Amino acid sequence: MANQSGAMLFAMLLGVLLAAAVAWGVAGAYRRHMLALMRKAAPPDAAHAMFTERGTLPARHPPARLDLAANRRAALRFLLLLSTLSLLIGVSQSWLALLFVYDRGGAFSLNRLLVLGAVYAWPMVMGWGLVLRWSWARVVAGIAAYMLAMSVLVMLTSNAAQTIAGVGAWLAGVVAIPMLVTLAIAASGRIRAVAPYLLPFFLLLSGASVAAVQALAIGVESAPAWLTGMVEIVGAWGTLLTFVLAPWLLLAWPVYALGRWLARAYRGKRFSDLGYLFAAYWFVILAASALPALQTVGLVGLTQLLPWLWLPIAWRVLPRWLAQAAPPSPPTLLVLRVFQRDAQVERLFDRIVERWRLSGNTLLIAGTDLISRTLDPDDLFAFLNGQLAGRFIASEAEIPVRLAGLDLQPDPDGRYRVNECYCFDSTWQPALRALVQASDVVLMDLRGFTPENQGCRFELRVLAAASHLRRVLLLHDGQTAGAAAAAEFAAAPADRFVWLEAGRLNSRKTGEVLAALFGAAPPPLSHHSAPAR
Repeated sequence: MANQSGAMLFAMLLGVLLAAAVAWGVAGAYRRHMLALMRKAAPPDAAHAMFTERGTLPARHPPARLDLAANRRAALRFLLLLSTLSLLIGVSQSWLALLFVYDRGGAFSLNRLLVLGAVYAWPMVMGWGLVLRWSWARVVAGIAAYMLAMSVLVMLTSNAAQTIAGVGAWLAGVVAIPMLVTLAIAASGRIRAVAPYLLPFFLLLSGASVAAVQALAIGVESAPAWLTGMVEIVGAWGTLLTFVLAPWLLLAWPVYALGRWLARAYRGKRFSDLGYLFAAYWFVILAASALPALQTVGLVGLTQLLPWLWLPIAWRVLPRWLAQAAPPSPPTLLVLRVFQRDAQVERLFDRIVERWRLSGNTLLIAGTDLISRTLDPDDLFAFLNGQLAGRFIASEAEIPVRLAGLDLQPDPDGRYRVNECYCFDSTWQPALRALVQASDVVLMDLRGFTPENQGCRFELRVLAAASHLRRVLLLHDGQTAGAAAAAEFAAAPADRFVWLEAGRLNSRKTGEVLAALFGAAPPPLSHHSAPAR
């Protein structure tokens, strides 16, 4: 059993590393393909050639309610939800470990169950990092602080003589390997949006390859004639390579079918992006904890994986509970930005848009700057199937159909999705007008804006003509050509456009931006007081 557990652990590590490596290449290829498609000038629709200068869409839905206090309650509720799920999984794992893994027949007390469960619940910190978009350095620091608190808890509740060094070493053993394995699929922003979705396939493929090699090792001891002949023809290394890769050919169709099922399940709201990541982290962590137990207790050690089932159960039950807190008409936010400022826009998305998703929908024109934040399994498998070009709007006649297909219902976890509009150079302007008509509030990041940013200037003119908008929040910094921007909407009502300095988007500034979006604070500057540069 020790050999089997070692092989299974190796297969898991190999699957994680393969998923990370392939995700790196896929993310780069996706970005390059997106750029090529965006620059493509699809033939314009001659019947609507002047839509970029005039034209309207049908009447909008009734105005949605903007409630910053409700958004804050939703954020706290979501953190509490992930913490509760983590504690439930941790206590369940603790119960199974005390029952099957640790000193069976020994003392089974409520104190041991709860303390060990609290220790095993440490991935809740990773859940907090997902919701709050922490950097991985901050996540690791948070896990270290959690384990320090657990060290104190263990020392205070233990009946036996314990040393802080001994407790710390045990806790490090509980956390170290699972955390490092999880970091392999999530530490880099480039692969974090891809690797978790590729992980099930490469775990399956690596497991099959390891099983085939083990079967080969057993067969060598009493080699059948066909195996001996194969070695004579292709050699020992060729035979080994065949056994490694043959399972991949056999599993090609099941893996493809699994990918299509995953994309359909996401489209059907069987899970959310954050829910999937949370479940992927927990699976890797539970597997990394269960496999070593195979050496001591055999296959019963795999019972450590059973607590993971709480997650799919939760995603089935939660919508009924969260529906009571969902707004009857969720607001819609349109996000516009100066392109080619990836790190700045990613931070804006992490700090602001992720919080907005707890209250309403988000619309934006797709770009390569937010691939690591917005790529979902549906987009990923459309790209891998060579169907990404079909998501681009080829003509203005397609726009109403695309808008009708927007996903505006909450996910099982209560958060709303980001709807991206894929456009060619020849179709983004009419698409922008349509998205403005479908929005309640606009957040436009004009940091780094110059008069040469003709796309942003067009967007400002469209926003100035959109009388239904509740507000347009313009972020600026020391490099923003505010006078040039303000000239584009000089004729708009004075209270529609609000300027807010956001050169450094820290916690305090994040609060100001959210308050301005929800209308919970007086405008810091009107458009008549635009930045002078």
